[in-house]
Amino acid sequence: MSKKVKVITDPKVIKLMLEDTRRKILQLLRNREMTISQLSEILGKTPQTVYHHIEKLKEAGLVEVKRTEMKGNLVEKYYGRTADAFYINLYLGDEELRYFARSRLKTKLDIFKALGYEFDEEELLNIMDRILEKEHEYKMKISKEIEENEELLKDFSNEDIIHAIEWLSMAEIGRDEEALKLLKKLGEILKK
Repeated sequence: MSKKVKVITDPKVIKLMLEDTRRKILQLLRNREMTISQLSEILGKTPQTVYHHIEKLKEAGLVEVKRTEMKGNLVEKYYGRTADAFYINLYLGDEELRYFARSRLKTKLDIFKALGYEFDEEELLNIMDRILEKEHEYKMKISKEIEENEELLKDFSNEDIIHAIEWLSMAEIGRDEEALKLLKKLGEILKK
């Protein structure tokens, strides 16, 4: 049986998860178990390519065979995720992941500009980057706590647990003086 929450701290595994095809496979397997042929049809990739990605995800402990079925003379393997929710932290000190986190934030700046907001890009990027770093830090801490106490939460839906993580991390941010100053500054900068 898969876990509700799994915290991923290994930068190599995080990078593996962020690769486009693997990310899509993990998204597809969020809702149901699927075979290689089902995944390859949806993704428009060859079964060999999908199998390669599935093997990488299996090695990383993110995907596993959930069940097998006989289809004529063939055994069909149905793959599923090892957890309903994976929590990653892009702020673990790995330069490549830090760059990835900042580049994702730059896209948000482009959206703000398109909406007519005016700001100093570097200042705003640094503020958002630090807020996100704090948010990741708190979500990881809370996710670890949930992972360690999963038995106590077995009667709750995954969606409710994920929302609880969000609320608990907001509560942590609400007690963090630096985060509150950063959020106030964010509010001052992003206003028309």
